[in-house]
Amino acid sequence: MLWSKLFIPTLRANPAGEPPWRQLLQRAGYLRGADRWLFPAQRSLRKIVEIAREEFGAAGAQEMLLPDSGAFEDIAREIRSYKQLPQIWYRFGAGPYARACGANLEARAFGVEPLALDGVCRRVLDRCGAPYAATESSFAAWSEDGEDSIALCAACGYAAPLELALAQASPPAVGDPEGDLTPEQFHTPGCKTIAQVAEFTGLPESAQMKSLVLVAHDAPILVMLRGDHQLSEAKFAALAGDPRFRQARSSEIFEWFGAAAGSLGPVGVRNMPIYADRALAGRRNMIAGANRDDHHLRNVTLGEDFDAAFHDLRQIAAGETCARCGAALTVRKAIELSRISPPRPARDLHITNAGAVEAPVWMGACSIAIERILIAAAQSGFDKDGLVLPPAIAPFDVIVTPANIGDAAQRSAADAIYRECLALGLDALLDDRDERPGVKFKDADLIGVPFRVTVGRKLAEGMVEIVERNTKRVTDTAVAAAATAVKLTASA
Repeated sequence: MLWSKLFIPTLRANPAGEPPWRQLLQRAGYLRGADRWLFPAQRSLRKIVEIAREEFGAAGAQEMLLPDSGAFEDIAREIRSYKQLPQIWYRFGAGPYARACGANLEARAFGVEPLALDGVCRRVLDRCGAPYAATESSFAAWSEDGEDSIALCAACGYAAPLELALAQASPPAVGDPEGDLTPEQFHTPGCKTIAQVAEFTGLPESAQMKSLVLVAHDAPILVMLRGDHQLSEAKFAALAGDPRFRQARSSEIFEWFGAAAGSLGPVGVRNMPIYADRALAGRRNMIAGANRDDHHLRNVTLGEDFDAAFHDLRQIAAGETCARCGAALTVRKAIELSRISPPRPARDLHITNAGAVEAPVWMGACSIAIERILIAAAQSGFDKDGLVLPPAIAPFDVIVTPANIGDAAQRSAADAIYRECLALGLDALLDDRDERPGVKFKDADLIGVPFRVTVGRKLAEGMVEIVERNTKRVTDTAVAAAATAVKLTASA
């Protein structure tokens, strides 16, 4: 490719009001705004995609064109026999990272036994060269500008995305009333929120049970949390096996409970499963909705007045301690590059196994954020002159730069080296612009290409310079050997 024919709008000054990584990518002509990826970025992102395709292909995966992640299980219902398993399918699309970066890979693995996908995700990241740390269910790059948060325990090494992390809940603000008390209904006029009920009763929010009605796989589930806790949508989605779950509509709530949201509770509920967060285990005589508008119940005890399945469902809060060792948790900013979901029996998926017996299908899942890999590489790979991208995902392998394009000998030698680079399979760019040498050198450094071959005054001696972007090392090489030297160094 010829630089003079491309649109690579490099900038000399950092755009104001942008985080450092975005400044770098904008200066290098990769990015405009928050999500307008230009030509150099497109080439890097395409290389990341091809690495992912190669690694998933090597793992036996098949690429599909699907509208969303829910389609995986819909299609998997056509699997009838264990002889068709294992199956690994993946798609490129928007998915869970669309809020910050739209492009990502999502995969599902189906098998008669648990089949995890963390290994193939790790291989993709390793080949891309972006730094990362492993957590309980993700791979993430540490970044003060990151939009994700990781909960960390310095004592035992536990680490997990904040929305999936486990922690020991802080004690309730006041103790539960003693005794084997019977639920008692009382009038709570105009009290629709946890805070309003707390103010009305004079008791803290931690003395209440919060009732949430969620719909997963088109069926309602009642979720119970401590009043001062928040639901982790990621934990519920993983438990329910439905990333498309939603809150129940007002009409549905009234049909199922006979009351409006704000007065709902678990006592007497028989028409849907009830999930309770583990922080409610052992609690007694709490306040819950009475399933009657403007009324609540005192003295509700889980296990006596209603039954529920315990699960970890809440978002951890500041100041809580590690669920494993009890030490203090800290939170660190990061860019999540990949999310891993451990294998679980897939909902409503069964096959006939080798013993001619119906058995569940195990499903593992993962996501890889393609654009975030480039961002993480930009955050960790730079110097005062610009980007220093990993060779595997740089937009080009080498730039061939004649110092003076008007010099016929330099132009001819540069063109010959450029064509030989292409013949050797190198992704080469010829800087044929009529610019000063310093401008060309600065631009080459700025966009982060691993090698530059400079054709200049040493051509009279039959030599050119090979400059390594990472180390700044300069090697004089014979013109005829330049392309091969780059190829050998790049392959080392």
